[in-house]
Amino acid sequence: MKAIRWGGYVLLAAALVYCGLALRELGTDAVVDRLSQTAWMATLAIGLAYGAALALLAVGWIAMAARQGSLNLTAVIAIYGPAVVAKYIPGSIFQYGSRQLNGAEFGLEQKPMAKASLAEAALHNPAALICGMMLLVGGGMIGLGALAVAGFGVAIIAGSPIIRAGGFQIAFFALFAVLITLLAALALPAADPERLTAMFMFAWVAGFLVPVAPGGIGVRESALLALAVPAESAAVVAAFALLTRLATTVGDGAIGLAGYWLLLSRRWNKQASA
Repeated sequence: MKAIRWGGYVLLAAALVYCGLALRELGTDAVVDRLSQTAWMATLAIGLAYGAALALLAVGWIAMAARQGSLNLTAVIAIYGPAVVAKYIPGSIFQYGSRQLNGAEFGLEQKPMAKASLAEAALHNPAALICGMMLLVGGGMIGLGALAVAGFGVAIIAGSPIIRAGGFQIAFFALFAVLITLLAALALPAADPERLTAMFMFAWVAGFLVPVAPGGIGVRESALLALAVPAESAAVVAAFALLTRLATTVGDGAIGLAGYWLLLSRRWNKQASA
């Protein structure tokens, strides 16, 4: 485990150096000059939509961690939301610890929650890769929309918790890919927004696989630059990396703040009624 952890730190350091050198070569002005007011507004809107979509992951996780129907959506967000923010702490273990602590307040057992988190992590990569491959083979946004509907439908009718969670994950990542494609199309002069999004999904997986990188920072951007250039200009890819990082941070922060507010409100209400 120690060797894996230190290997992750080495990869993170190399990724950050690569990003720094690439951006210095481009020149910061060349990246920022491409970002209009419309780009910033689109990034904010898409970030908030991404934050709302994260509720699908929360519901998928709770399907495996608790008895069906035992918690309402408010309680689920109160447990899951703060953990989304905790993933930005280096080490990527605090998000899972946060769920264990907050879930215990709602009467959830530790072992099912831990198993649910492990299963969720195992489902992330195939779900993201499926969406990326769909874009590469020409499925487009219509295909992603159909995939999201299909995943949601499976999640609603499935009796097995793991199948329900898988359906919600497919629905989330399909919507995530749609939002990122919209960002590439609306905020940038991308030559091929769908292919650029496919490369982003693959880069997202790379960032997820390096656990010491908080939120995949540095690793995701390095992988994106390596995969998307030269099909897109380096300046466009760098701007895209910046906007996608901002959008996902806004979304993570939004669901995180909502979760903290719901959790604190519950604690205040309990104290008031005690």
